[in-house]
Amino acid sequence: MSKIKSFFGKLFSPVAKLFHFLVATIKKFFVKLGETKVVKKIVYILMYIPNKISSRLKNSTRKAIWGIIFVVPFVIGFVYFFLLPFIYTIIYSLSWVENTGGLEFLGFDNYIFAFKEATARNQNYVSMSFAEWIVDSLIGLITDIPIILIFSMIMAVVLNSNFKGRAAARAIFFIPVIFNSQAIDQAVSAYSNLANTMAGATNDLFSQMFNFKDFLTDAKMPPVLVTFLGSASDKIYDIISYSGIQILIFLSAIQSVPRHLYEAAKMEGATQYEMFWKITFPMVTPMLLAAAVYTVVDSFLRSPILRILNIYSGPTKSDVTDTTLGIGKLVEGTYQLTKYGINAAMAVIFTLVIALVLAVILGILSKVVFYYDE
Repeated sequence: MSKIKSFFGKLFSPVAKLFHFLVATIKKFFVKLGETKVVKKIVYILMYIPNKISSRLKNSTRKAIWGIIFVVPFVIGFVYFFLLPFIYTIIYSLSWVENTGGLEFLGFDNYIFAFKEATARNQNYVSMSFAEWIVDSLIGLITDIPIILIFSMIMAVVLNSNFKGRAAARAIFFIPVIFNSQAIDQAVSAYSNLANTMAGATNDLFSQMFNFKDFLTDAKMPPVLVTFLGSASDKIYDIISYSGIQILIFLSAIQSVPRHLYEAAKMEGATQYEMFWKITFPMVTPMLLAAAVYTVVDSFLRSPILRILNIYSGPTKSDVTDTTLGIGKLVEGTYQLTKYGINAAMAVIFTLVIALVLAVILGILSKVVFYYDE
């Protein structure tokens, strides 16, 4: 652990000094800007009416009003951007949906088609059904969750240590979160082929230099552990890229642990290993739930199941005409369904699967959560 601390200290010390200089300069600029007469006049004008109103109200009334003001944007956003679209999605999943907006109730025909007839090719050009896409996504999720959570907690412990350049190191581990955003993804999409080629060449180079699975096998590790750790090493770039938020969650939890607990443990002669398992880990378990929920949702948002959802996301299928063959409404002598209804049915199923997975994970993790105040 000390070698890791010294390594990060030497690596990020110059960057940290530059970062602190820039932050101090920006702070001084805004302090001087706030002391100018123009800014003070603007603040006075903006706060005149709120100050007049608040001066005539009771303290409890002011708190209630401010509470409502803060809650209203969330309620509006939840209703407009989530609740109403979700209700319409359920209606569309049970209906024949025309391009003009017309609806005709069909029952569960879209759901039956999704499970029985909907197919899409994976990255290896193998045709898979919708149910197979769901199972494949769940298998990937089962391996991703423990790896990402374990890696995030380890890095949070390291980044919580005292070493030079600690702020810069934290920022660097959060950079992949920014690069995984939709805007950045669209900006670099033109270079995806080059990136895939470079990634493939890098993986081939490292696999020729050192094969981690062979190393574990020669070390007489159990086959299950070899498979698990081998798959984790193959996805090390993805693990680092998708662990930024979880590292911040665990880091904030570690920093909120009362310091007197560590001081008492040191007086009793406890080692760092014992303090981690007896103090740090139990105290951060409430945040383990939040990190697990975020990991599940984030994993599903980049799940391969989105490939088949995108295929059925428009009014027509990519390789047929205005409708796709299936069971349902009789059109020109054949039973056909619109892709709007099929996509809505898949989206509802996808949502229910996510909710079920979250319920199972929360049920399991809630048994190991420790609350300090209880």
